[in-house]
Amino acid sequence: MNKKELNDLKKNFSDKCGFFTFNQILRAFVDSDKNIVCKKHSLLGVMPSEEQELIVETLRKGLSGTLGKNLIEYSFPDSEYLEDGAQNILYKSLKSKFLDEAENDKFLQNLTANIDYTSTFVIFAAHCTYTLFRRDKNDEQSEENSDYNFILTVICPVELGEDILIFDETDNNICLIPKKNRNISRTPTDAFLFPVLTGGDPDINSVLCYTSKPKEPNKSIAEKVLGCETSFTAVGERAVFCKVLSDVIGDDLDYTVITQVNEKITEEIKEHRFDEKPTAIDDIKLKNILTDVGVAEEKLEKVQKVFNNTTGGKPLTATNLVTSKTVIAMPDITVNISKGATDKVRTSLIGGRRCIVIDIDDPNVVINGLSTTIDLPTNEEHIVSSDNEKENEYAI
Repeated sequence: MNKKELNDLKKNFSDKCGFFTFNQILRAFVDSDKNIVCKKHSLLGVMPSEEQELIVETLRKGLSGTLGKNLIEYSFPDSEYLEDGAQNILYKSLKSKFLDEAENDKFLQNLTANIDYTSTFVIFAAHCTYTLFRRDKNDEQSEENSDYNFILTVICPVELGEDILIFDETDNNICLIPKKNRNISRTPTDAFLFPVLTGGDPDINSVLCYTSKPKEPNKSIAEKVLGCETSFTAVGERAVFCKVLSDVIGDDLDYTVITQVNEKITEEIKEHRFDEKPTAIDDIKLKNILTDVGVAEEKLEKVQKVFNNTTGGKPLTATNLVTSKTVIAMPDITVNISKGATDKVRTSLIGGRRCIVIDIDDPNVVINGLSTTIDLPTNEEHIVSSDNEKENEYAI
């Protein structure tokens, strides 16, 4: 599923748009022992309007975030097409539109039995129809439209409400109402969409998974509920990328190389921000980037082998590899450098000591909330540029 297909679906995710329909909403309350306490299915339109809005808002959040980070697409292995396989269960639910109680039970039991969830939660699953408008070779709307039927499932945690104090007008008194309500979060922790769109057509061989925590996703959704093989998480991709750089560049991996690689990948993301697929970095792109930042030729020859051995030959999502700021950390000292200021920081050897040097354009600085001035030093730590012009610099 590409960015355009996803964005179009999110933009039109409402029965008010005229070509989107909520056919049935399946709801289930599951206790901490994974018992389905209650389940219901109904048309969205028969619910009170306030309830409709909350459910639609919650469902839409299951499509939020970024492809490759919050949203990951997985393909079903052959085993999941069997009678009790996840793909087969989802496909039958898709065909039944949540109107078959037996299929609804299979759908919910597969989810509750396999999900790793220690607390109470609620399942909202919507069977929807979205009309896909085709375009001809002149990019004009064609008369050959088609319906995209899909299921979007979101999982929301449930928490006990807090004790509250209220003013009771009847008794003319302030009194306590103890916690007894179970509040359903309007923000799902996990979700999945089946089938996905591929090239404008439904693809029943793949599923799109959402997580609210891309750094710590609940892998049981993809692996146990859906039976798919998971790829790297956002944090995992970053760790793998760091290992590739370390193994390829070795001792030559310094501040300049690290920051320039980050900048080059950021430029790559910006350049391809309108592409349908998320920007990915493979061994070829990485080699080109390392060439641009001046990595030695003998080290570049190792890129393909190291990259493919470390990643399994899978490209890495570019947005997971970059940082919005540069952080230099050492015992007792941490330096945070915002984007666009990396060229004002460098490492240097001054008076026989290893230093981090920060160029300052303005000697007036704020330290711990207090304004002060950094005067030019007169000792050997005063650095003079090659053209003998004095620079305002501060050595750590």
